[in-house]
Amino acid sequence: MTTEQAYFFTVALINLVLAFSGTRVADPDGKQKSILFFIIAFSANCLSWFLYTFDINVFLKIISAVLSSAFIWGMVVFSFKRCECRLPLATISSLFLINCIALAFFIYNSNFNDALHVSALFVPSAFCCIGYLFIKVKKNRNPSDIILSYACFFMALCVVTRSFLLELSPELFSKTMISSQIIWPAFSVISGVFSLLSFTEEAQLKLKEESNTDQLTNLANRRAMNEVLNKEWTIARRHKRPLTLIMLDVDFFKKYNDLYGHQAGDECLKSVARTLQGNVKRAGDLVARYGGEEFLLILPDTNNIAAQHLANRICTSIAQLELPHDQSPLGIITISAGIAVLTKNSYENIDELLRGADTALYQAKQMGRNQTQLI
Repeated sequence: MTTEQAYFFTVALINLVLAFSGTRVADPDGKQKSILFFIIAFSANCLSWFLYTFDINVFLKIISAVLSSAFIWGMVVFSFKRCECRLPLATISSLFLINCIALAFFIYNSNFNDALHVSALFVPSAFCCIGYLFIKVKKNRNPSDIILSYACFFMALCVVTRSFLLELSPELFSKTMISSQIIWPAFSVISGVFSLLSFTEEAQLKLKEESNTDQLTNLANRRAMNEVLNKEWTIARRHKRPLTLIMLDVDFFKKYNDLYGHQAGDECLKSVARTLQGNVKRAGDLVARYGGEEFLLILPDTNNIAAQHLANRICTSIAQLELPHDQSPLGIITISAGIAVLTKNSYENIDELLRGADTALYQAKQMGRNQTQLI
């Protein structure tokens, strides 16, 4: 095996490893099936390079070019699926077919310059499409998506540049031949690795969200609540800003559970959680499930007047749900709220602030429920 054949074999092996790695990745639940097209694309690229380990003739060159195009457009299909976009199958199929026919024609006639110009037309278009999808369209982008996008834009620029060099400076084109042979395998590695890493980062983010989310209500859980509360406490003390906690409790919830059952109780808590989330609209505010039928609102930069207004609105919104509760004096589900506001040095630590909100909630319960109290 010559050095050149060893080079082609090594690049083919790299693509084979990436294709096999794709088989160890699963598409996220509820999303379009994309990883299959990643595997197909890199398998095609593997075969495209592997053919050059033989004594290459025109026929094998055409097959290799078609497989290389299959890699490019297969990655386009993968990108549409991965980014949850509607796949323009007819358009992509037509472009792929035209690309293959044009390459086959010029390679068959040994017109390799025009074959390169054809690639300079189709390849950058495909790569720019991939880059745009990952950097602008995909939801919940992660660093791997961004790296993949910039790699595609860079390769598009490289292909176009070499096409111009071929016409404007053939000598410089020849001098950059070796760098071109390095760039393509490097792109295969970068695009393959970071495409797969994107799945890993997405899974890690999902696990983090699940670890910080109450599974019943989809609100922040105690862990997330403590993290945010510690952060906001530090900011409020440092900058001498108000920090408000509103502790809420569903009135007579134990009786509701006993009367209607735990499944109905869970649905009740979900309705209350949705109402709380709908009333708390600022980006910096947090709604958390404190435990059982208790909830906690963390409101940075909120004074007692604004807090009371919000708490009263929440109490009204819950009552307007008109969830029946025969063991409640009003015959419907209601909620009580206790408010504690950190101003200057009114509380020494977070526990005192929480106890203040809990005390205010207790007062609201003692005074008849379905109301708010400020301590």
